[in-house]
Amino acid sequence: MHERDRKLLAGMARINAELGNVTLALLSTQPDDAEYAASLRQVGTDLIRVGIALTSRAAELDGKLIDLDAIMPAPAAQEGDPP
Repeated sequence: MHERDRKLLAGMARINAELGNVTLALLSTQPDDAEYAASLRQVGTDLIRVGIALTSRAAELDGKLIDLDAIMPAPAAQEGDPP
């Protein structure tokens, strides 16, 4: 395993560890739409960034380009609830 893979996985572990605490904080946030939206946006951005980093590395190992349509289909094309 390359050093950069270790760093990638360590970053994922850090976000995973923080996600539970952030989720609990969001569940207990007082109704302040601006604060709530900012927190949701930050969590979403962190998850997107780690997802892109993982997907990019997998594509690199496969020797392929990233298929952005497969990663983020148009909202109308998505079925069911988000993961």
